[in-house]
Amino acid sequence: MSLFTEPKEIERLPAEEIERLYPVLRYRVFISIFLGYMGYYFVRNTTSVLSGVLHMSATEIGIISCAGFLSYGISKFVSGLISDRSNSKVFLSLGLFLSGLVNFLIGYIPGIITSVTLFSTMYLLNGWIQGMGYPPGAKTLVFWYEHRERITWATLWNLSHNVGGALAPVLIGFSFGFFGDSALDHARAAFIFPGVLCMAMSVLIYFIQVDRPVSVGLPPIEEWKGNVVSHPAKGREQGPRLSIPDIIRKHIIRNNKLIYCCIYGSFVYILRYGIVSWAPKFLSDSLDVGGKDMGKLASMGGFSVFEIGGVAGMLLAGYLSVRLFRNSKPLTNTLFLALTIILLIAYWYVPSGNEYLWLNYTILILLGLAVYGPVMFIGLYSMELVPKEAAGAASGLSGTFSYIFGSIVATLGMGLVVDYLGWGATFIVLILSAVFAIIFTLMSRERSLEFEKE
Repeated sequence: MSLFTEPKEIERLPAEEIERLYPVLRYRVFISIFLGYMGYYFVRNTTSVLSGVLHMSATEIGIISCAGFLSYGISKFVSGLISDRSNSKVFLSLGLFLSGLVNFLIGYIPGIITSVTLFSTMYLLNGWIQGMGYPPGAKTLVFWYEHRERITWATLWNLSHNVGGALAPVLIGFSFGFFGDSALDHARAAFIFPGVLCMAMSVLIYFIQVDRPVSVGLPPIEEWKGNVVSHPAKGREQGPRLSIPDIIRKHIIRNNKLIYCCIYGSFVYILRYGIVSWAPKFLSDSLDVGGKDMGKLASMGGFSVFEIGGVAGMLLAGYLSVRLFRNSKPLTNTLFLALTIILLIAYWYVPSGNEYLWLNYTILILLGLAVYGPVMFIGLYSMELVPKEAAGAASGLSGTFSYIFGSIVATLGMGLVVDYLGWGATFIVLILSAVFAIIFTLMSRERSLEFEKE
């Protein structure tokens, strides 16, 4: 465990050096977690991008994706607990390297990509490693940015997975030109090229990431900012640090607001991955774009425009949360989820045909805007509901709920719905998920975290 051991607090630097170094390192660690988490999304769930390319049924694609999400959900909580006591620079970079390696092997070794069993097994492994990505980023945010500025930096950081998700189809499309012309060659290329890129990126991340401020001779962020912490959820670092069992018992399982937040996250993830996983296939089923390659590009385009809309959605959600709702994530979520319901109904009734491709893309962009605000707030709000020392565990637990319950329904469950009940039933599942997400996000509301009226 020495490789992962959290670096100890060292002697405080001189005041002049602190003032010079603190701003520089804050930008450096942010660049590190942004690029790092973006890289994780290059190799997170390539089957979603390829659902219109792979010659598999919706159920088979759902089984493979579900395997990755299931192991990721469990790993995110375990990794969150470990990350709270680990060196974030090692944790973040090693996970990215290993995930890139697994994806490279999926594409490089013959037979894996044509076997549902082998493919699912490798995705179980990839999902577990992917769980190492979010917790060190969350830890970095709570230790390097104080409460009132954290939502701004967290919003910007969360853009990383939209950028990564939007670039993934571009990288995959770029790789098609180097690995032959068959569908199998294209599918293998979609894993090899991003995998190699992520392994290279992991080296850069290792050398620019820094663990806690106190590990490099800087004071805690609240002390440097001159802020007095009045609520435990807003972070403090003084006093003895609790053990992992004590954190779980004191700050996790007895925290009803956190549990409600996790449940709302599950329903939001049904929306997120229900759209991400099946929008490409829905487009390929409802459109008749000329030429096989054009059909592939049109279906993958649905994936990209949804992620692009998510960038605007997270920026808007962060702005409205502060300016309109005084830092109330649940109230902001309610607004965005209500918009999601309206857009899902509109998307349901878009006519089939190539001439409506622009309308499909327009609604998918708006759906990305509406869904990704609530997605961003799952991990961020869960961290606000607990003290600093439990931030990784809280964000990990919310991720576990989201991926185990939400993503299983969105991938395997909805794959069965698509195959046996059709797209109409699929839209009903998505709309009901938005309704239940509204109910549970309002139940999770903690008024003490909201800013006072000025």
